Amino acid sequence: MSRQSNPAADFLSQTPRKGSPQERALCSCITDERLSSHDSEARRRSCPALRLYLWDHDMASACMGDIAILEVALRNHMDRQLSLIALEQAGTEDWYMAGPRFDDRTQRQIRETWGHLTIQQKKWHTHGHLVAALTFGFWRKGIAKSFPGGRRHAADANAKWTRKYALNIVKTVHALRNRVAHHEPLVNGVPLPGENRRITLADAVRACFDLAMILDRNLYSWLMDNSKMKLVLEHKPRSIE
Repeated sequence: MSRQSNPAADFLSQTPRKGSPQERALCSCITDERLSSHDSEARRRSCPALRLYLWDHDMASACMGDIAILEVALRNHMDRQLSLIALEQAGTEDWYMAGPRFDDRTQRQIRETWGHLTIQQKKWHTHGHLVAALTFGFWRKGIAKSFPGGRRHAADANAKWTRKYALNIVKTVHALRNRVAHHEPLVNGVPLPGENRRITLADAVRACFDLAMILDRNLYSWLMDNSKMKLVLEHKPRSIE
């Protein structure tokens, strides 16, 4: 069955009937305090807060699934870039042992991650285990200037391709990922750490597609056709059914 033929009920959580045992059970486990963060937006959209909360839950699940693809793609891209630099400078692809100079914080992150590896992981396929264990934040701080689709993407946006341009994209995706991971509401947008402002959820989702584009245009094409967050975002509650 094609994505276009799927009714909303196939991929969105259904709001239980008002006054039903299911509604009482959900409201009891969610708590009024947590639901209150959706009240003003629910009133604006003339829909129940619980319905909006469940949509937020679906959106969070969709974001985490799509971002998981992007996070792996980003870390593998960065690993390849760092391995090339290390190979050129030190004759080894193990950049965490001998390669680019890192600041103290980055070196500490590498040491801490190394310390968490098991003896077997250190003995077999060490490079892959270390790369997989480093956090999204680590790769964000190590952004390289060279992304396959970066210059074209910036040109299409009438912007200049710079390290800062790439960092802003990844920083936004990182902020969305962390908000989802900490079960924070999405309906009112995504705060950007250190900037004292928030962006709309649509803009945060757009940054995910921007990241796919600068990494690989074919990855972007696949994500456009398969993104669950794109699908859920298109079905944000608008009124009482």
